[in-house]
Amino acid sequence: MLRVCLFSSCFITGVLTLGFAPRASAQSAPAPDNSSATRRLTLQRAVDALVTRNLSVIAARYNVDLFRAQRVAAALKPDPTIVVSATQLTLPRVLTQPKYAAFAVADNSVLDTQFSVDVEKVVERGGKRELRIAEADLSAQVAEAQLSNELRQQTFELKEAFLSALLARENLRIFRDNLHDFDRMQRVFAAQVDEGYTAGVDLRRIGLELVELQGSMSAAETGYVQGVRDVLNLIGEGESGSDDVSLELLIGDLTVDPLSVDIEAIRKLALANRADLRAAQLELDAANAAMQLAEANRTRDVTVGVQYLRSGPDNAVGIALGVPLTTARRAGAVVAQATALKRQTEARFRQVRAQVLTDVEKAFVAYRIGNDRLHLFDKQILRQATQVRDIEQVAYREGERGLLSFLDAQRAYNQTLVSYNQARHAFALSVYQLEAATGTTAARLTGTPSAASGASHE
Repeated sequence: MLRVCLFSSCFITGVLTLGFAPRASAQSAPAPDNSSATRRLTLQRAVDALVTRNLSVIAARYNVDLFRAQRVAAALKPDPTIVVSATQLTLPRVLTQPKYAAFAVADNSVLDTQFSVDVEKVVERGGKRELRIAEADLSAQVAEAQLSNELRQQTFELKEAFLSALLARENLRIFRDNLHDFDRMQRVFAAQVDEGYTAGVDLRRIGLELVELQGSMSAAETGYVQGVRDVLNLIGEGESGSDDVSLELLIGDLTVDPLSVDIEAIRKLALANRADLRAAQLELDAANAAMQLAEANRTRDVTVGVQYLRSGPDNAVGIALGVPLTTARRAGAVVAQATALKRQTEARFRQVRAQVLTDVEKAFVAYRIGNDRLHLFDKQILRQATQVRDIEQVAYREGERGLLSFLDAQRAYNQTLVSYNQARHAFALSVYQLEAATGTTAARLTGTPSAASGASHE
């Protein structure tokens, strides 16, 4: 009996007191792994890399170059044309005696070969060139606004992927620590069973708990790897084939400073700064310019030209003026197309504006709920879960409770830590949603510097 008591005392002291004591590593980074790659990626570095290497942003940047080139082409005036002709080449003389083709035929000017040079140029009327330049300028500005909007969307996707990876990493550390502790408990219980000091039911319970922890750890590890791969893909390294997915690859945590804003201020910021709304407005302006250009096509352009003519020994000059007989049907078709385009862009502008306000409402609600939930965790739930776990630990150590009660308390404590991480993730994501919804940064939202990580939520 004395041996049993000594063994149980050693087990309870070694496993419960040391094994399940609160660990700092559950929420903080462990010592760096010297075997992993030396490269480390902060959120700011990732955003900087996205600006220069993200493929969607690069494609949008080329689209800006395309419309700028079209603007240069729109400013060009119609080029003049030159027509050189030779007529009245007398047959068969020009074939049998080609050297006489340029000479006059005596007493028969009708048979003289005629050479002419015509230079013609189209003169645009109705301000078409100026309207075409204005439309091209607006189209180039639309492309620039679309580039800004693509950068806004890709940046939010990057922050979302970065946060997902951080969440999975924090949960992975919790499960890994608990797996280590339960594995040590299993070895101690196995030794007790082998020596006949206890029944095997507690050992089986520990085994079931290990299976559940291993499944949770595998899911967290998968989430972390997928999040890291998403981050690398968004910064243009998706094809790098890097095998560095260590827990130290990403630098940062789930902590983001709270904001101090109201819904009306956010709405005004969004309407003033959202790039997609600005692009929609510019598209509407470009459609109006296209409408004016279509109306200007009703004005007939004229073609003016000068001519030099040599017929035999005679030289002559002339002028020409050409005017289309009608432009009504062609211009009417162009106006109909421009009218439909204008109505389409008006509808798109209203839709984008409504979407901007919807995004603001959704982001603000997510922020408010996330802030309240995180505040609840900070002040109540974490403290209660810790107290329950500690009480069950003491009760089990003194023999007042069984192992099952302690495992339930430990499981509830672990789930509380995971839920706390999820609350931190949801709150940080809501801040980034507000940034994306308004097209600004946290510094613009609050007037204070923003932090991707490192600050307390207190």
